[in-house]
Amino acid sequence: MSLNLLTFLCLGLYLPVWNALKVSQPYRVVSHRGEVELFCSYHHTGRHEPEELRITLYRGMYGEQEEQKVCTSSFTNKNTAFQTEGEGERTVTCRGQFGPGKVNLTISGLRGNDTDLYRCAIEVLYPPPYLRTFGNGTLLYITEEPGCFTPEAQRRDDITGETSVRLPLAGMTAATILIVISAIAILLVHQVLQRKRRFEAIIPMTSQNDGRFDYGNFQ
Repeated sequence: MSLNLLTFLCLGLYLPVWNALKVSQPYRVVSHRGEVELFCSYHHTGRHEPEELRITLYRGMYGEQEEQKVCTSSFTNKNTAFQTEGEGERTVTCRGQFGPGKVNLTISGLRGNDTDLYRCAIEVLYPPPYLRTFGNGTLLYITEEPGCFTPEAQRRDDITGETSVRLPLAGMTAATILIVISAIAILLVHQVLQRKRRFEAIIPMTSQNDGRFDYGNFQ
């Protein structure tokens, strides 16, 4: 072995290892029935592969505050599946599946007004050094599905339903009144025509006086 190669190998034992973490996300994802699937991919550079990680989903472009946290969970490369409820008063549920270089995150319980930019934050907890990186963000477009009503939408549907019921009832009432009036008019016309025919059918009669009552002839 040459002296230069031996020197390089010896120095390599003392060279610091550069650790880095990069997170990437899709640009846009559309929900289906209030549920959306988001892939948070990561690339780790270092001597050792991460054994324990934590993923946190934030809402908003610069969301790092507690109130902007949607859900969070820690997991290991041995315990790859996880599920957690939303933070605070949120009713969403996050399910995750950890794989090599990515976390498949499924968020359910979303509504139309939850459409926003969501960012994945991935942390390497073990082995050291500790690393934390954000993705650029994904626009989650939440469509309104039948059965996923907000209270305002429910009130609008109730008002629309009442109006749609009233209009046919009003139309049926008016039609019934017109039918009754038409039937009465036809009946009256029929009676008048019958009476007219009855009088026209009467033949004028000529009577003669027999002299007993001293009446003249009359018609």
